[in-house]
Amino acid sequence: MSDNQGDTEPEQQPLSPSAACLATTLSAKTEHRVEQGTILEAFTQACPETAGTTQGRPILSALLDELADHHLIELPRTRDGWDNAQPPLPRWLRLPPPPKATEPRPTRTAPPIWRRELAWAKTIKLTTAQIETLKTINRWLRDTDGDTRRTVIPMRERSLEIFGDEKRLDALATTTLFAPKRLTLTTLFAERIPPPLAHDRVGGGGIVLVIENSDTFATISTLLAEDPGRVGHVAFGGGHAFEASVTRIANLKGVTDIAYYGDLDDDGLTIPQRANVSGTAAGLPPIRPALGLYRLLLQQDIQGPAPKRVEPLAAERRAAWLPEPLRHPATAILTAGNRLAQEATGIALLQQDHSWRDDL
Repeated sequence: MSDNQGDTEPEQQPLSPSAACLATTLSAKTEHRVEQGTILEAFTQACPETAGTTQGRPILSALLDELADHHLIELPRTRDGWDNAQPPLPRWLRLPPPPKATEPRPTRTAPPIWRRELAWAKTIKLTTAQIETLKTINRWLRDTDGDTRRTVIPMRERSLEIFGDEKRLDALATTTLFAPKRLTLTTLFAERIPPPLAHDRVGGGGIVLVIENSDTFATISTLLAEDPGRVGHVAFGGGHAFEASVTRIANLKGVTDIAYYGDLDDDGLTIPQRANVSGTAAGLPPIRPALGLYRLLLQQDIQGPAPKRVEPLAAERRAAWLPEPLRHPATAILTAGNRLAQEATGIALLQQDHSWRDDL
């Protein structure tokens, strides 16, 4: 992603709802090494509306990357640990060891009396930290019984109310406390709120064109306002924020296609693939690359250093989202430790070369 002011995020994004669901489903497995068949079963259980569709493989690939980034799973590091389809899926993965259960204490402290919403806590082994977390929630459920606070509000507002920490529920959602038939946001009268999605209406077409960085967003919005083609809206992705804000596209009428254009680097290729997970779950069309813009960007070949070199296997998996003719050159750039900034397709070039409009 570029260094444009306002385009960078200082912290890792919370898990998407689909990733959190897959994490809790996988965490229920007793084996440390999970084979591909079991991974696919867990995916079907966590995302039944997606598994088995044409988007199933790319969505599962993006979800597994997301879990690995949050250190919830460990993916194979060598090519023989992956199958040969596109994008490749792991033949197996490893789960971190489960937390140690609470050791018996030499005291006669009575066990907690759980509210009916937390009755499941009596049937499983919990760590001391998990018990303390549930005690906090138990008190909130007790104190708000029949209270006006029992209305659905944004998750981070509820998290601050219960824990004094607005991001605590983000972290808890990745743990076994949120495994199936345990805690849910519904129990806490909370809901995830996607961040705003800035967009310009440029025409009447069904395409939403999402641009990663702010300067390129302004350039393309200006050009498409004069001649929109099949584009109805140009949206500002804002880097990793788009992974959550993508669901706001559902509020736009007449959307039939979502095209994305970002930097050609590790983040720039990861963002649309993870956004596709949340978008598909919200019933949106698959997020595809804006072919003409990426092709023009590669033709300029203005390479700059990336923060780090991408391993060949990871680069292949990132580039699998691009059309086949662009995968090899994109993989070569990533593995060389370089990147292409989308600002290389500036306004002068886009005014002169109209090939970027071919798929828009």
